[in-house]
Amino acid sequence: MMKKVYIYRRFERFWHWTQTLIILTLALTGFEVHGSYHLMGFQKAVMIHDNAAFAYMGLLILIFFWLFITGEWRMYMPTKKHIFDQVEYYIHGIFHQAEHPTNKTMFNKFNPLQKGTYFALDFIILPIMVASGALYIFFADSLMYHNGYALEPIAYVHVAGAFLLMGFVIAHVYLTTTGYKPLSAIKAMITGWEEMSDEEAEVAVRENIRMLMRFSQRKIMNADGVEDDSMFDESLSLEIDHTKAMMIDFQKKLKESNVGYFKINKDGIYVEVNDIWRELYSKTDVGDPVGQDYRLNRKAEDRKTVETVFAQVLKGKTITGSIVARYNSDGTKSYHTISASPFYENNKVAGMEGYIIDRG
Repeated sequence: MMKKVYIYRRFERFWHWTQTLIILTLALTGFEVHGSYHLMGFQKAVMIHDNAAFAYMGLLILIFFWLFITGEWRMYMPTKKHIFDQVEYYIHGIFHQAEHPTNKTMFNKFNPLQKGTYFALDFIILPIMVASGALYIFFADSLMYHNGYALEPIAYVHVAGAFLLMGFVIAHVYLTTTGYKPLSAIKAMITGWEEMSDEEAEVAVRENIRMLMRFSQRKIMNADGVEDDSMFDESLSLEIDHTKAMMIDFQKKLKESNVGYFKINKDGIYVEVNDIWRELYSKTDVGDPVGQDYRLNRKAEDRKTVETVFAQVLKGKTITGSIVARYNSDGTKSYHTISASPFYENNKVAGMEGYIIDRG
C-alpha cells in the first residue's frame, strides 16, 4: 500500500518549474544562435535568449536568497555517508527493486550523489554559465574586447557549460521515471506530495516530525531578552520569521496527511485533535476526545508510558518515537508511535502537542 508524504513546499515547486521553462528556452534559442539548426531566425533567437538569460539571473538571485534565509543550502552540502551504497543502487539495485539506501524527507530531499550533483550544478556550472553568458552579452563593451581578447574562448566555455547542463537535464528526466510509477516523481513536484511505501512513509513522516519538534524547541534571545523560536543557531531575523511561517505550514500539511494530531493542556485535557486522530480511535469506545483526560482508553499497565511522556514534555523535553497502545471496542489491541513537544503561552509551558502514526 502506498502513502503520500508532504515533501516539496510551494516555493520549491514554483522555482523548479520556472527554472525548467527558462532552461528549455535558453537551450532552444542558444543552440540556434550556435548554428545547430534554424527555427526562428538568428536575431529573434538572440533576443529571446538574452531576455531569458536575464530572467534566469533574476530567478537565481531569488533562489539563492531563499536558500540563505531558510538555511536550505545545507541540504546541498556534499557528504560521503552512504555514497557507495547509492552508487551500488543506481548501478544494480534500481533494476532489481532493491530498497533505496537513503530516505527522502522534507528537510533532507537528496541522496549523497544528488547532493554532489546539485552542489556542482548550483555552485560551479551555473555561476560559470552566468559569468560567461554575461561576458558574451556585454563583450563589445568590455575591457576584454578593447584589449584585443577574442570572443571564441568565452563562447566555447558557455557552450561546454550548456552541454553539461543539458546532460544533467536528460539524466534528471530519466531518474524521474524510476519511481513507483513513471510519472509519480513529476506529480510530486506538482502537488508537493510524494508517494512512498508504508515503511518509507513512516520513516519520512517520523523524521519530518522529529525535525519539526527539534525546530520548535530551538530558542534564541531577541533584542528584548525574550525567548523566541528559531530553526537554526544563527540569529538571523529573516530566518526566524521564515521558520515560524514554515512550521505553521508544515503543521497544517501534517494535519492534512495520514498523521494524527493532538493537543493537550497542562491539566491533561484534550483541547484539539484532527480527523486522522479520530479515525485511529474510531474503533474504540473513546467517542469525542475533546474535553476528556489524555489517559482515556488506557489500561493500568499502559498508563505509565503516556504519563511518563506527558511529564517529560511538561518539563520542556521533546519526545519522538515512543510506542503507545490503544484498545479497540472488540477487545483487540493496536499500537501507534507518538512524538510530542510542549507548546507555550506567555513564555510558559501550557501543555503538550504532537503526532501519532498508526502501527496497526
